[in-house]
Amino acid sequence: MLRTGVLAGLLAVIVAATVAPGNDDLLLVQVVGTDSRRLPALTVAPEYPRKARRDRIEGEVQVCFDVDREGRTRRIAVRHSTNRAFEKPSIRAVRASRFRPLKKDEALQSIKSCRTFRFSLEPVEK
Repeated sequence: MLRTGVLAGLLAVIVAATVAPGNDDLLLVQVVGTDSRRLPALTVAPEYPRKARRDRIEGEVQVCFDVDREGRTRRIAVRHSTNRAFEKPSIRAVRASRFRPLKKDEALQSIKSCRTFRFSLEPVEK
């Protein structure tokens, strides 16, 4: 059974974020999952790379990281990627994301967290 905070964190992260392209096409980068035990405060979706958009390339990236006491991400690394073009935007998005800081009496868990981003040229149903 999942703790309430973990479940709320998972639900808060499974969101679709629109990325405004240079033309009128709607592009989506979807955060499809996270296994973080920390509750997110701000989830940033990566920007769809122009070259990948131009070449009609889609893919998925899984990025793993640690979260410090203040909620900042550290030691960010790509665990799996279907195309290298999506790796840097995914790392930048995780670096810009924030988690809720720990209270003074809470212990810091040193478990690695991971987040998966899906880059798709087709709109995702909400």
